[in-house]
Amino acid sequence: MIRKYFNLVLVLFFFTGVINISNAQSDREIVDNFKAEYSAIEKSIKDATSLQELQPVADKISTLNSNYLVHKDLLDKSLYPDKFDESIDKLNKAYLLRQGDFSTIDVLQTEVGELKQQVEVLNQRNNELLSQVQRLEAQRDKDAKTIKKLEKLVVELRESIHERDNLVLAMIDSLMPPTMRDKDVFSTEDKSEVASQEQRDNVLNNVKTTIRDNIKFIKATSLKPDDLKEIKEQQKDFINKWQKVGVRLVEVYADNDKKSEELKQIDDLFNEWNAAVRQEAWESINEEFSLNGIELRSFRNGEDFTASVETFIDDELKNLGVKSEEESKRIYAQFADSTWFKTIQPVWMTYLVENKMLTDENKNKMESKIGEWKNALYPSNWWIYVVIAIVIIAIVAFILTKRRKPKSAENISLKE
Repeated sequence: MIRKYFNLVLVLFFFTGVINISNAQSDREIVDNFKAEYSAIEKSIKDATSLQELQPVADKISTLNSNYLVHKDLLDKSLYPDKFDESIDKLNKAYLLRQGDFSTIDVLQTEVGELKQQVEVLNQRNNELLSQVQRLEAQRDKDAKTIKKLEKLVVELRESIHERDNLVLAMIDSLMPPTMRDKDVFSTEDKSEVASQEQRDNVLNNVKTTIRDNIKFIKATSLKPDDLKEIKEQQKDFINKWQKVGVRLVEVYADNDKKSEELKQIDDLFNEWNAAVRQEAWESINEEFSLNGIELRSFRNGEDFTASVETFIDDELKNLGVKSEEESKRIYAQFADSTWFKTIQPVWMTYLVENKMLTDENKNKMESKIGEWKNALYPSNWWIYVVIAIVIIAIVAFILTKRRKPKSAENISLKE
């Protein structure tokens, strides 16, 4: 009897253990399944490449919540650091944030499409204006009407290029949302998120076209320091924008085997643009001399400019007496009065020195050379003034002497 009772107890213990193990396995399975489904939804949110792909995830979150709500107590004990409600809430927030990203990108892509159309219109207009400017610049003899028309076209072209540049900068902003700029590495999903095939074929070309058109504008026109200062500011804005997002744009919009080539092309264009701005100053200065009949030796920097001016003046000094005095003075007047003191010194010198294109030493050397040339043509004849002064002193002394003599004679008479 006792033995029979003992066996019954053993059987009861066995079944109780089996039931407990079964329940433990069931609880573990519930927790594991929840975690697996949670991770899958989390990945779906992250991997979605469009708003359409993201939308079904909302139903998955709702289903997850409904299916596991009955196991809330179990999951609250098993999940760490978030409990059940917090986990569901976390998924909902991630979904809404991702939805906001796509909404922003949709708006930006719409803006890009509109900007692209405006850029294309301005590109065509700029090409037409540039052609007109180049034709007028090519005319050797320009009357007042032609010059006025040219000046008007140059202003119009500069404003149009500036407007197009601003549109391209706005396009760059739209193509690279702020949320993407801070990422160290772009995933495939990130790249798909910001790039469409149409943009891929267009954005980098627009950047290159913008820089090339600015270079063409500089080369086709004769500009003053104020014009160049404005261009340099515009250039600075463009370069700053490119330095912030340029590498990322290339990473997104360039083909894998062309990324380095695209970066190099654009960097080279920026360098060419910068060099064109610097060279334009020297070409405009040379043109000022040419317009007044002075042909200087070619120069591309401050040292060359100084050497060219000194060489020209040295040649003129050597020719004094060979050329007629009238001819020598005419050339001096064209160089100094009509060019140097009229435009070069008041208009260009400050710009050249401030932009470190010319040193104060070289500036002083040229001005000293011009002074030497002037003195050779127009001697100061200072000795004449000395002679005049001596004569005047002699006359005054003579008069004073004459006045003293009668007094001396009168004194002698009184003594006698």
